[in-house]
Amino acid sequence: MAPEARRALVVDAAYTVFLENGFAGTTTEMVASKASISKRSIYEHFAGKIELFGAVVLNNRHLLIDLPRPSDEGLPMIDKLVKVFRLDLDSRRDQEREALLNLILRESVLFPELADYLYGQNILRTREDLIEWLEAERDRGAIELNDVVLCAGMLMDIAFGALLPRRRQQGDEARDQRKQEIRQRFQIFLRGIAHYAER
Repeated sequence: MAPEARRALVVDAAYTVFLENGFAGTTTEMVASKASISKRSIYEHFAGKIELFGAVVLNNRHLLIDLPRPSDEGLPMIDKLVKVFRLDLDSRRDQEREALLNLILRESVLFPELADYLYGQNILRTREDLIEWLEAERDRGAIELNDVVLCAGMLMDIAFGALLPRRRQQGDEARDQRKQEIRQRFQIFLRGIAHYAER
């Protein structure tokens, strides 16, 4: 097996094991068993468990936010936001997205060194990517924003805050309802900044 293929196999196996057991409950032995390879093969590609976790997040971060986007994307801003924040995913991919978000949030709180690594290595740069995209959209006249950083934070709170773990109904219908509510909040945000710009 080529080194690139073996590395991809390890990352895919680690993703499943991390989701099932969390960071603390995952061992390289478990990942090796899941991937049907030797533990030594893992260390040929990754220095340790933190680096492996980072590779898992990097490989799947497209589930969290879909940036960059085509500069000539001729869509209304509300539809662009739906795509950026992956509200257009099918049920299976949406469940994967929710599981990944919960994994990152939970483990980063329990293990601050994970958050330090993810941000320090630019693996998690959702906010930065969103700011850059909003600036580009503003510069081409697609949206009027006075404070891009503030607006990026608001949009992330709208999208990811609604996805945080809490006691709620499960299933596809409930998931679709949450996505519809996020879209409605985006519409309120867009109306609000349009009104502010007209003042």
